[in-house]
Parts: sequence; structure tokens; C-alpha cells
Amino acid sequence: MRRLRGAAAAATAAALVLGPALAGCSASTSSFVTASGRGLEAGGTPLTVVGINVYDAASTDSFSCRPDSRLDDDALEEAFAARADDGVTAVRFWAFQTYTDAGRDWSGMDRVIAAAKAHGMRVFPVLEDGPGDCSTGTDGVPLDRVDGDTWYSSGYERPLGSAALSYRDYAVLVAEHYADEPTIAGWTLVNEAETSRRDLRGRSVLVGFAKDMGRRIAAVDPNHLVTLGTQANGAPGASGPDFRDVYALPEMGFVEVHDWPRNGSDPGQAMPGAVPDGTKAGALPRARSRQCRMRTAPLACSFAIAEELDKPLVVGEAGITATTPGQRRQRAEVFEGKIDAAFADGAAGYLVWHWSTEETDGYDVVRGADDPLMGVIGAAASEQAGR
Repeated sequence: MRRLRGAAAAATAAALVLGPALAGCSASTSSFVTASGRGLEAGGTPLTVVGINVYDAASTDSFSCRPDSRLDDDALEEAFAARADDGVTAVRFWAFQTYTDAGRDWSGMDRVIAAAKAHGMRVFPVLEDGPGDCSTGTDGVPLDRVDGDTWYSSGYERPLGSAALSYRDYAVLVAEHYADEPTIAGWTLVNEAETSRRDLRGRSVLVGFAKDMGRRIAAVDPNHLVTLGTQANGAPGASGPDFRDVYALPEMGFVEVHDWPRNGSDPGQAMPGAVPDGTKAGALPRARSRQCRMRTAPLACSFAIAEELDKPLVVGEAGITATTPGQRRQRAEVFEGKIDAAFADGAAGYLVWHWSTEETDGYDVVRGADDPLMGVIGAAASEQAGR
């Protein structure tokens, strides 16, 4: 990838090169996304996605997780057009029961899909939230704290909180409804699934959950890939050997990881957990190394395990705080190294957290802020499209 030389240079470079890249992406959105070894394909053509999270994109008059910044139809179209100009080729968003009124109102999802399709993008809908935000349960109460950490073993078969449907029934309903929509790149079962609960074989109960839901979705929607949706950087029940157990399942079509600083780790690390190999800054550890057998295994181990499993890996979220112009320039430079490292180590996609109309938590890429990170994303999209 080209080196970043300031916000103006990055944004200009992206604008000059994105036309052909987006044209190719638009043509491919009529084909379903499939897995081929460690890569993704669409219509037999290799596909690498580079994008951003817009988690509240499917909000409606009936529900929005952030009502004060909800995008109406015109604003959503404008946002997707702007992100396409920036080089975004994929958007990840929430598609919980709250956003569809338990499948009685598809308008929010429909408008996201329509905007993405119009601008040659793919979308990754997420069907529930592990941390417990924007969903039907008690706000901010993670799923692994529901009923003694039994949600992933049995609770998903019953309605959660104010939900009209169980998670199991809702996921099947939404997958069946959109089974013929190729704009959807794949289903994410849960955002940041994690649990300390084990099954009778000593495995994380996420294994049984992922297998059951993967089979149920495939029965009504054989066209789309499915992933569990994990942080995989030390998350309970979803790291190290648990990570391998989940993604070794044939029902899991691709691997998802998130790149967030944890336990005081340096957010500037291009690939947390990479090891020096004498020829470059870092390299993936061995998938079966002691480091990667630990349940606190770092992100690089997740990449190594995905390589061993021969499955595509998508970085579904990656966030760094930045609230001033100087911090945003520094963040863009750090992300350039992170995106470079991820694709060099075999990633099939990379989506930054998150685009917003206003500053909310420091991780935002704020609308109208002339954030140089968008230039980095555009340059990455262009480079991957040209491979």
C-alpha cells in the first residue's frame, strides 16, 4: 500500500484511483459471495472487502439505537454515496430484532441493502449483540450474563427480554427472507460472542451454538456464508483452542476477528501477537504454538489458525480513539500499517469502526471532519481491487 503523506494527499489519491475499483465491485454485486480457500469470491472472481461499520444504518421511525443521529432515507443515500467515493466496498450493520420489529418491518434493512447495491457495496448484517446494546434484553447486559451464562447453550431458544421471537427463530426468519439477496456478503450470528460456559465435552458452548445456528440458517438460505462473530483476541470461549473449535465447523464459512486494544496492549501494533522472524517486522506465530493454545491468545494467533483451517478471515471491527485533527492523522497512519499487515497475513476483508454523524465515543470517523482515515481505506480498497 502507498505510504500516507497527509490527509489531502491520501484523499486525492483515493479519488483518482477509485473509479475502476468501484466499477468492478458494482458489477460483482449480482453474484453471491463464496469462500475459496482463504479468499472470498463473487461470480468466480476474487473479492476483497474494505469498509466501515455503520451500526445504526438500519434504524427506522420505530427504532434507532441513537435517535438523535438517525439517518433518514436521503441522508442514508448521501452517506453511502460519500462512503463509495471514499472507497468503501463493504458496510457492517446491526440487523437485530429491534431494527425489524421481529421481522414485521423490513424497511430499515431494505433501505441499507438498496443503498449498498446502488453504490456497488456488500453488507454484513449482524443478528444480535454480545455486549447487550441496542437489543431486546436489558441494555448493556452482555449475553454471557443472562440467566447464569446460559444464553448460548439454551437461552437463544427463548425470547430475550422484550423480544417477540427467540433468537433462533428470528435468525432463521431473516435469513430466509433475504436468501436471494446477493448484496449480503454473509451473516454474522452475534457481535462479539463470548462466554465462560463449557459443554459436557469441555468445549466452549459457542461451538454447539454456532453449529446449530449455522445448520438452521443453511437449511433456509444456502446462498450466504455464516460466521459466529468473535473478537478472538483473548475473549472468553472464543480464543485459542476455542477459536479453532468454532471455526473448524463446516457450518462456519468464514472467520471473523476484531482488533481492539485489550489489557493495556498498544493500539499501534500492526498485528498484535506477531513474532519477529528476522526478515520483516513481524510474522504469524505457529497455529499450534504454546502462545496460540492459550485462551488469551492474541490476534496474530487467530490469523494463524484461520490459515491452518484454510478459511477466509475478515476483520469485522478495528478501532482507535481520535478526537483532534492531529490524533486523526496519527490514527490514519497507524491504520495504514494495520490494514497492510492484515492483508499481508491473508485477511479477506477489513472494516473499521465506525462512521458517525457526530462524535460519540472517540472511535468515530465523523461525517464532515475530513478524516484522513477515509483516504487510507480508499487506497487499500484500490490496491486490493487491483490484485
